[in-house]
Amino acid sequence: MCAVPRAVKKISQESNVRGVTSVDDELFVLLERDNNQISVYSTNDYKLLRHLNLPRHYDYNDITSCVRHKCLYMSDGDYRCVHRYNLRSTFGAKMKRLAGSRISRWPVPGKPCSLSVTPSCNLLVTCQGEPNKLVELSADGQRVSEIALQSSIECPWHSVQLTTGQFVVCHSGAMHQVCEVGADGKVTRSYGGQCGSGAGQLNYPRYLVVGIDSQFIFVVDQCNERVVLLSPTLEFIRYVAEGLPKPHRLYCYRTNRRMFVGQECGDVAVIQL
Repeated sequence: MCAVPRAVKKISQESNVRGVTSVDDELFVLLERDNNQISVYSTNDYKLLRHLNLPRHYDYNDITSCVRHKCLYMSDGDYRCVHRYNLRSTFGAKMKRLAGSRISRWPVPGKPCSLSVTPSCNLLVTCQGEPNKLVELSADGQRVSEIALQSSIECPWHSVQLTTGQFVVCHSGAMHQVCEVGADGKVTRSYGGQCGSGAGQLNYPRYLVVGIDSQFIFVVDQCNERVVLLSPTLEFIRYVAEGLPKPHRLYCYRTNRRMFVGQECGDVAVIQL
């Protein structure tokens, strides 16, 4: 195993971190609070630039972004929907003053838990329910596909799509695993097993990111307080970071090759890859 890189910076928040993402040279941190739920930072020096205020009666539990469409997506498990926030500066002054003029709301057939963007820039929504499922939405909110996951995936937390077209899901329950699934929702290979901290084990895998220069997969191993790196075929490579208090969100910024680990305690650890 390689030496574990240390965090080069810590961005402290006053509230629990629900998600981290970026568009161009701005970093967006979703927070668990009623107002100014998104803090916006410069990706160059991490200076706070402004806040974005979202409708306060929703429960936003994850955030991702699409650089092509210049927008943010927030999932809402309570209201079973996804919110799309338009970042483009195409509104007139009057429209900007209207509440919600930048935000649209899309219903989802399930309880959204987390989000990611596919290689084709569609939105992939991981839903918990009966059955657990993956829902793919187009950039205008139309349903592209819906995949019911096999019953052994008891509590899916997050999913991503590889350039091969396969989906990778992390889940807990009787087994704590990262699984590759096909279009039929059946598991084709997996990493992990019974909950634990030993070799080949995970303890609440909560979030996934596909590598910057490859299809290698970073996994937030929450209760083991570490980030695990797996190959595209789900073989163990190494631990990328350890000793991270309550990590549960992850984002990689390609420009400066830095990884952002969102923590329930309210911090975002910045790690140089």
